[in-house]
Amino acid sequence: MSAWASWTARALVIVGLAVLIGWPLAATIVEAVGVAETASDSSGGLDPAATAAVVAESGGLARPARLAFETVVLAVASEALALPVGVALALLLFRTDVWGRRPLLFLLGLAAFIPLPLHATAWLGAFGNAGRMQAIGVQPILVGRLGVAVITALAALPWVVLLSGVGLRLVEPELEEGALLDWPAWRVWLGVTLRRSLGAVAASALAVAVLAAGDMTVTDLLQVRTYAEEAYVQFTLGNGPASAAAVAIPPLLVLGTVVLLVCRSLARHAPRRLASAFERSKTWRLGRWRVPLGIFLVALVGNIVALPLYSLIWRAGRVGGRATLGKPPTWSFAGLGGSLRFAFEESVEPLTTSVILSLGAATLTVVLAWAICWLSRASRGWQALTLGGVALTLAAPGPVVGMALLLAYRTVDWVYDSPLIVVFAMSVRALPYAILILWPFLRSLPTEVFEAAAMDGVGPIGEVFRIAIPLSRRATLAAWAVAFVLSLGELPATNLIAPPGVQTISLLIWSLLHTGVESHLAAVALVTLAAIAVAGVVAVWLLQRAVARTRA
Repeated sequence: MSAWASWTARALVIVGLAVLIGWPLAATIVEAVGVAETASDSSGGLDPAATAAVVAESGGLARPARLAFETVVLAVASEALALPVGVALALLLFRTDVWGRRPLLFLLGLAAFIPLPLHATAWLGAFGNAGRMQAIGVQPILVGRLGVAVITALAALPWVVLLSGVGLRLVEPELEEGALLDWPAWRVWLGVTLRRSLGAVAASALAVAVLAAGDMTVTDLLQVRTYAEEAYVQFTLGNGPASAAAVAIPPLLVLGTVVLLVCRSLARHAPRRLASAFERSKTWRLGRWRVPLGIFLVALVGNIVALPLYSLIWRAGRVGGRATLGKPPTWSFAGLGGSLRFAFEESVEPLTTSVILSLGAATLTVVLAWAICWLSRASRGWQALTLGGVALTLAAPGPVVGMALLLAYRTVDWVYDSPLIVVFAMSVRALPYAILILWPFLRSLPTEVFEAAAMDGVGPIGEVFRIAIPLSRRATLAAWAVAFVLSLGELPATNLIAPPGVQTISLLIWSLLHTGVESHLAAVALVTLAAIAVAGVVAVWLLQRAVARTRA
């Protein structure tokens, strides 16, 4: 019975991977090859006029080189802005007694739940072309490459803090105590603490870089052409999903290979934890620096969170005005209340739809991710499959994911014409991040515990349900919360495949963004933020429990 159940579980995992990744990938390759053959026979292919419109601005470089340059620049810039600040914040908030660290961690946890379209709405409303910068007579700041890099980095910063903080909390306390006998504290931080958590830091850096390279939300608004944006443009120009996917296949192979090599290196060199890694980690005392550093962090984190919020409130309350008379709109509490009431009525249905679909996507994602990570503990074949899946899903731009699912299931009406295809898109986009969270936890589970259980006659199924799941329940809940958030804000894939009658909150905000950041859009964003904050309180609590380590 145990062997039969084990093989059944493996078969279900393979089916899940085939449905979400394998078949869409195969369908995309087949269709892209067909488009290439058609173009070579001069019997069809891309519309010359539409293609010329896209290729016109080449910047002196061939189109692929130009797209590669823009993509690399944005990814590197986002990393340079988010990673140093995020790791420093993680070290202070997770491993020291800095004043105010618990409220700050809670605030960052809530900020992590803000979808990228909302970040774009808030920051562009504050410092973009349609924001407060115009009202006070100052030139907009967030434009072009700089605007994309800053908004992406600010959206990714909470994730860098949380993911790096988990790794920092898993450093064995006796290693730090032993190093303190010979080294000063700062050398222990660099030589032991950061070194032992390098895998988690690198994983967060990888996730941020690929997220920046594969998203088209901000790049489309600020007209910066990356590979993800190019795929989206090709699709919207009417060239079809196969043509757009063909544009992204070469960079997908390159990025996928790079991600695969990085993941393989992390999996091979990430340290296996001692059993003491599940004890409470050492808290470093800052002494007289505790309060000054805390005040500085409150000002830093508070402004990062509060500035865009202030902008949305300011924008939502500005109503009235007559352009023909040269009378600008004015801010008032009555105007703010009216905008919020109207936005609430419009947002209830798409927000409810988003929550329901995200619940299903997060559950599907975590079940599949947990099973893959568990099977990879003792099998090189499953490790290779896992790393390949992570590399592929991370490297694939969001629009390409949506178009791959469209190509795979366009003849399967019960998938193509139902919300299930949106759930599939959300799951594919969230799957690599769930794996990045669960893999270090499941890999670091003490092997001596399972060896002792095997000696007592516990079989493979018993190891899963009686030992592995209880030990990893907090990490599993954290992965589920992350998958839920990513699904809630998913836009690049669902924007292309959502069937008629299915409108998520991100799609509503996306449609309003193209009309400018004005009072109606700002009010919808505020209503959405309020709903996310309510759900985020529970999710942040789950994340805090995941990183609050005690021996299981």
